[in-house]
Amino acid sequence: MRIESGKQVEHFGAVRLHPVRRVLELDSGVRIPSPIKDSVEPQRIDRDVIAGIQRELAIVLPIKDEDVKVFEGVLSGIPHDCLMIVMSNSRRGEIDNLKKEREILDRFCIATKRNALIVHQKDPRLGEALADCGYSQILDEKGLVRSGKAEGMLIGILLAMALGKEYVGFIDTDNYIPGAVWEYAQHYAVGFSLSDSPYVMTRLLWRYKPKMSGELYFRKWGRVSEITNKYVNHFISAKGRFETDIIKTANAGEHAMSLQLAKKLTYATGYGVETQELMSIFEQFSGLASPVDKAVMEKGVDIIQTETINPHVHEERGEEHLLKDILMPSLSVIYHNPLCEDGTRRLITRHLIELECIPRDGEVPSLLMLPPPETVDAVKFGRLMDRTLSDYAIPKGWPVGVSLPPAARKTREAAKLVFTDLDGTLLHPVSYSYAAALDSVRKLQEAGIPIVFCSAKTMAEQQVYRHELGIADPFIIENGAAIVVPKDYFRFPFSFSRIVDDYFVIELGAPYQEVRSKLRKLCGKQEAKVTCFGDLTTEEVSKVTGLNLLMAALAKQREYSETVIIEGDKKQLQSTLAAIEEVGLSYTFGGRFYEACLGGDKGKAVKILLELFKLNFGDAYTVGIGDSLNDAEMLTAVDSPMIVQTGDKRWNKLNVKNLKRVSGIGPEGWARAASEVLGGSSHKK
Repeated sequence: MRIESGKQVEHFGAVRLHPVRRVLELDSGVRIPSPIKDSVEPQRIDRDVIAGIQRELAIVLPIKDEDVKVFEGVLSGIPHDCLMIVMSNSRRGEIDNLKKEREILDRFCIATKRNALIVHQKDPRLGEALADCGYSQILDEKGLVRSGKAEGMLIGILLAMALGKEYVGFIDTDNYIPGAVWEYAQHYAVGFSLSDSPYVMTRLLWRYKPKMSGELYFRKWGRVSEITNKYVNHFISAKGRFETDIIKTANAGEHAMSLQLAKKLTYATGYGVETQELMSIFEQFSGLASPVDKAVMEKGVDIIQTETINPHVHEERGEEHLLKDILMPSLSVIYHNPLCEDGTRRLITRHLIELECIPRDGEVPSLLMLPPPETVDAVKFGRLMDRTLSDYAIPKGWPVGVSLPPAARKTREAAKLVFTDLDGTLLHPVSYSYAAALDSVRKLQEAGIPIVFCSAKTMAEQQVYRHELGIADPFIIENGAAIVVPKDYFRFPFSFSRIVDDYFVIELGAPYQEVRSKLRKLCGKQEAKVTCFGDLTTEEVSKVTGLNLLMAALAKQREYSETVIIEGDKKQLQSTLAAIEEVGLSYTFGGRFYEACLGGDKGKAVKILLELFKLNFGDAYTVGIGDSLNDAEMLTAVDSPMIVQTGDKRWNKLNVKNLKRVSGIGPEGWARAASEVLGGSSHKK
């Protein structure tokens, strides 16, 4: 996509208000070299950037007795990589519109090979889960979720949080133009890509909103939007010395947020929800009141506004609906905001009287406010909803529980954890394939059993396999030199050494350069020929390991340990290993190469990580799967140690108590070990 270059951003405390930017090209093609810098020309956002964001985006689709043909069209416009969450408040009973919606969604997902959720707001199980999680403000006197647009949006936000998504967007299901729906999702991704803050909202301005009045007339904006924009801007202007008209999207039903921001906002019931989102941001992060969250104040909040190319065509619902159901709530949340000036309040009151929304001596009615979603115990909510998520899943049988963070997945009577080596264990010792173990990986995921990699591989290497297998659990890198934990994995805080992207890193080993420095002291002390990965090119590493060039490059990205190739007879080997210890390093043998390090080992890392699991989720039965000598510490630290066969169909001799020898080379043996974890007995002592 190609979009206008950035204009002057206005600041309102920690809030950055971006002027509306027009999209110039919906598809800007594949990347081609250009002598013109993007900073001068309109900005281009690559397809892969948009696709990457959409994989982390849940689209919430509120529906209430809409035309099913229109609903089908909306579904066809949602990009394939986005997760669809349909929030229905349609009629049940003799005429069961929910059943029709479910059938349409089911046919669509089967035909397009994708997954979705469909939830009815009045499902009693949903109400029970929310009550148990302390979010009863959203419930009516019967314990059911109240009817209302905001309530449906909030359930969508909570489900997106529980499923571990990063972004959430909203698209109405009364849209007659599927191409417009597709464009909205592109705008959401583009908006997120334009911000460096984790707290970002992107709001859409429809270029045209056609009206049917004898002929098709393309009106630029709606009347309600113009009025609401006017008073939001008046609110902002009254707080400074300069008048502004920066806000053009106060009533933007089509908008999206990072969940980091969405979970911190206060929401108004009904149709005041979109304007209240803005007012909540201003109230919390403008600096005019005591800061609520210092982390947000430091990073800042971006409000990105973009203008669509497609028109917005939907069913007209009459003037009274616009004024009473949309305008009145929108102006009410401005009026009742504690930061609103008396002058703005007087203007709002006068305008509502002129429109006959309130009598001359009447009060501007206030709306019920719903507390931020972060007040809900998200892990508990996910765990409670896991009981019913399979009923909401489309197509039926989709193992939606696999998408839940491990902390929220269904737990068994005896929780289990699997710690596994990679090379020669989950991965074949020659081909590096995990194909023979893939079904077993999926079964463990469906059972909610975390799979923790504990390997000599680097963080970059392990990320490749975690992404391919859909594993989101913590992992141990470089033979225990560091533990890497996803940020939102554990509820309780813990000590860590540094933050890398979305991970907390607990460092147990010394930095790579320190290890390299000590290895240089070997010169003249060893009798064998010693070659380090750090001294080889990517091509040379690929040749000695059998890895492809990409994985060989990732294998060289070591942060704590060095891979050492030792060539010589037995006496020369022993002499060299003794020299490594003399310079202050320790070593392990992985079957082909040695790893030299300073501090940290697999066993110590497993014990530390296990304590974090116990602190957050209670006691767990631990299983370890390995193949070689460098797995001994890991296997000693678990309840049930298992070892698979090496490439020559033998088992390495390890001094580990109660060690179980599993038949099968690498991933074949791993699959049999997983069968034991799941309750089978396919192993051989």
